[in-house]
Amino acid sequence: MRKSMFAAALFAGLIATPLPVIAAGQGIVATVNDQPITQLDIDQRLKLLKILGDRSESRKQALTGLINEKVQISEAKKYKLNASDAQISKQMEKIAKALGTDAAGLEPKLRKQGIGISAMRQYIEAQISFSRLLGTKYQVKVDVNQADVDKKLADIKQRMNARLNEIKKDPRMKPVTVYSIQEIVLPLDNVSEAMANQLIQARAIEAQQIIKRFNGCKNSRAAAEGIFNVKIKKPVEADGSRIPKPLRAALDRAGPGKAIGPGRTQNGVQLIGFCGKRTVTPQLPKVELPTREQVETAAYNEKFAAVEEKYMRDMRKAALIEYKDPSFSQ
Repeated sequence: MRKSMFAAALFAGLIATPLPVIAAGQGIVATVNDQPITQLDIDQRLKLLKILGDRSESRKQALTGLINEKVQISEAKKYKLNASDAQISKQMEKIAKALGTDAAGLEPKLRKQGIGISAMRQYIEAQISFSRLLGTKYQVKVDVNQADVDKKLADIKQRMNARLNEIKKDPRMKPVTVYSIQEIVLPLDNVSEAMANQLIQARAIEAQQIIKRFNGCKNSRAAAEGIFNVKIKKPVEADGSRIPKPLRAALDRAGPGKAIGPGRTQNGVQLIGFCGKRTVTPQLPKVELPTREQVETAAYNEKFAAVEEKYMRDMRKAALIEYKDPSFSQ
């Protein structure tokens, strides 16, 4: 009787005790060989890539990376090629230094960014483990044919030259004649209509005096000396093709260092000082060919990446990968 009462009490206690659950926002999205990957893992992976200055990824890409890591670590353990604690710690020290801290300061620095130290350890462990798998079990060797390097260099040079020729043909690359001009205005104060014509004539005579004295924009103030209320504006540069043809023709006839006018404007009597002109030829962009060593390294990385992808594909096929969230399924 006592045993049955004890069993009943124990059973009731088990029912009353809630089973552990994944916290909100940490739902399992996939499993790899029964190892779960949660939304929190994805969050931390994206933050980790950001703090490491690596490429930005979508949540789906981040999940793919986490799945690959679990597959890599699992496969390496199978052949006892997984990274040791010492190897992981050594690499973490290097990362800590690059982030401006030390091994002791790395964990709080990551925590401040919402990243657990375990996320960093797994990231490093997978890299080392996969590298050991490729080098030891699969004995991957990648050779770069020097003839391929020559061909790549020639292709790069050809593409760069073709692009430069396109740029040269661009109308915006044609030489441009730039005119430097200065506006000189003799304002007309508010006067009665009866007096307006007389004032305009008087200002036109004063404008002619300025034209005679004018011998360059540097002496425009001296040319206007003794004449009341003259506004001399700062010289401006204008693309010759955008200056009205009659005005451009008048400037060319007068020549640099002369002033043309007078003309009537809404504000008064206007002169245009011709400061000078120059031809501007747009500069072609500076393009440097990569060195042979750089091309060879790129070719090696390209081939090695293809080999990595092949073995990763094979390892994923052998692993038990289940997607729990349909939005992430592939």
